[in-house]
Amino acid sequence: MFMMSFLREFGTWNWTCEFDDPVLRGAHATMGTATAPQEFERAFLVLLRSEDTVAIGAALDYYDRARTTSRFGEDSPFEAHRDEVIARARALLRQPPRPADERGAAGANHASALSVLRNEAGPQDAEPILAILRAAPPGGVDGDALSAAGLVLNAGPVPHAGLLALVIGIAGDRSRDPGERREALRALPDAPAPEITALLLEAIGDEDPGVRLDAAAALCRGPRFYAHRRRLEDFVATWPEDRRPWGVAEALSEGRHSLYWTDHELDGPRLREAHRQLRTPTGEAAHRRAFRTLLHSGRTAAVGIALDHFTMADGLTRFGMDVERYTDDVLALARHLLRLPPREDGAVHASAWGVLAEHAGPADAPLIAEALLDTPVLDRAVHAAGRCLERWTVPSPEIVRALETLIRDTGRSLDDREDCVTALFDLPSPDVTAVLLRALRSPEPPIQIEAAVGLTFDHLLDDHRDLLADVAASWPQDAGYRARIVRSELARERPSRNVPA
Repeated sequence: MFMMSFLREFGTWNWTCEFDDPVLRGAHATMGTATAPQEFERAFLVLLRSEDTVAIGAALDYYDRARTTSRFGEDSPFEAHRDEVIARARALLRQPPRPADERGAAGANHASALSVLRNEAGPQDAEPILAILRAAPPGGVDGDALSAAGLVLNAGPVPHAGLLALVIGIAGDRSRDPGERREALRALPDAPAPEITALLLEAIGDEDPGVRLDAAAALCRGPRFYAHRRRLEDFVATWPEDRRPWGVAEALSEGRHSLYWTDHELDGPRLREAHRQLRTPTGEAAHRRAFRTLLHSGRTAAVGIALDHFTMADGLTRFGMDVERYTDDVLALARHLLRLPPREDGAVHASAWGVLAEHAGPADAPLIAEALLDTPVLDRAVHAAGRCLERWTVPSPEIVRALETLIRDTGRSLDDREDCVTALFDLPSPDVTAVLLRALRSPEPPIQIEAAVGLTFDHLLDDHRDLLADVAASWPQDAGYRARIVRSELARERPSRNVPA
């Protein structure tokens, strides 16, 4: 297992970890020999909960190492203590910088704190990060401090004025190392503040190519793009066609046609021009006008394309447009499309389901439940139903019943029926649990296995462990990955959340 191997071999980022205290010495030694997640967790908490700055800093380094290692697919053994880790990191960040000695380099306490806060910083961290950046000499700015500053600056509608001014100063200081300036450019918020825009328009002509690229990339983010599209077009034109910077060229390129209507040509020049503008907007007002034209056209395909662009991450919000004002109209039209006879390819319903997945409310439950049983795009419908059950405070009984009907319908594909089971996972409802228990008794092993996965969540595993073990024993050894999940959960001792320090 990557996680345990990497943690055993890790020696912390910033500390020598020589402890006089035998308890801390033993905990650190265990981090190099542990063979189970629980051992790592116990030793980690001894370090984290101590009063020794070096031990706390080492724990933060281990937390960061485990977080980065989790990209290989294994869970960090420390993630359950995230809130406590962040609190300890904030405490170290508010200390004076630690002087260099045999146990750590100068400012090692801040470095360990920032290894966590570069991914977790919030508005409350603005002042200590500002102090650290102010104290750093040119060429000595910690990249993690600028990453944390970026999180803080993007955390709210109004960036912290002092921190923003300092980051702008670093980015615009041509005497500084270009790498440091580029880190500062990446930390700038997407908010269209005039001082940020002025800096970016100057930096896009900088002598350093990396600075120019990062400035252009920042101009592509958020509403700034609309106002400065022509400047970006001029910038890209200076590059050979086969070497144009991808991010900027992509922002200037024609956006996606739609999700479900790519084979449909809109009728009439007005709708076609609106669609072209929707994909390649020349300004925010033009982008909004094009969307409204399609949305209120009364033509099914045009409305479907508009709904797709409303839900696509690279659609209407591609350049940071605030689209909340359109939600009511979009939702009303999605309900209307769901009541229409679907096209042969299901596009009418698919576009509607995409909207309902994220915006339908409990009052839509009867419509969703009825349409679930008669839609040509069942995969989209089940995804939407699952998202609604997940978002709503109380799972809808109508939708739960409809999903169970589909689970039991042997005329449906097995994949679709398994997806219906998955849509019921992790929902706090006895009725949902009862459906999973009935599915567990299905004569079809794939349905059994998927239901069993759902019953391994939280308290359900303890409540139904014996039944799950009996059913799992009936599966062949090669029953597949999902069966291995169930067997692994049944065999695993869950780590205690009250591990003694």
